[in-house]
Amino acid sequence: MASIFEAHSFAMIAHAGQIDKGGQPYIRHLERVANAAVGRAGHAKSVDRLAIEPMEVMQAAILHDVLEDTPTTPIALRAEGFSEAVIAMVTMLTKPAERVPYDARISALIAKDHLGALLIKMSDTEDNLSPDRTLPGGEALRERYALAFGRLREAAGRLGYTGA
Repeated sequence: MASIFEAHSFAMIAHAGQIDKGGQPYIRHLERVANAAVGRAGHAKSVDRLAIEPMEVMQAAILHDVLEDTPTTPIALRAEGFSEAVIAMVTMLTKPAERVPYDARISALIAKDHLGALLIKMSDTEDNLSPDRTLPGGEALRERYALAFGRLREAAGRLGYTGA
């Protein structure tokens, strides 16, 4: 199985030259999301079929945009040695090819009942809400993210998440 170092290296290369909404190298967003997600994973009770592995959550978090924003495929992730659990979370977090409204994408993710993916999306949403990042769309976009964060937190709570 690939390591967190390998996931980070893969993400750095895949997202090379990309910048985030705040004008910083995109890898910084991915690092913040991964650190927040693994912190959240520490607040998750082990729930029979939904037990999560923090290092898999961290790997998936740092890779969460690689299928969406780069030419990378699930096959390439598999060839690099990432586990099926990591690839599954990354796939769940990737926008579908056809345009789907944001709230419908959040509903679809919640319906998958996958605690790791929910914790990553909570962390991604939280980072998108950060005042340090400039959001095109202003207040309406912030409201959309805040509403989504609440829905994700509630769904994660039903699956054993005990944090904020």
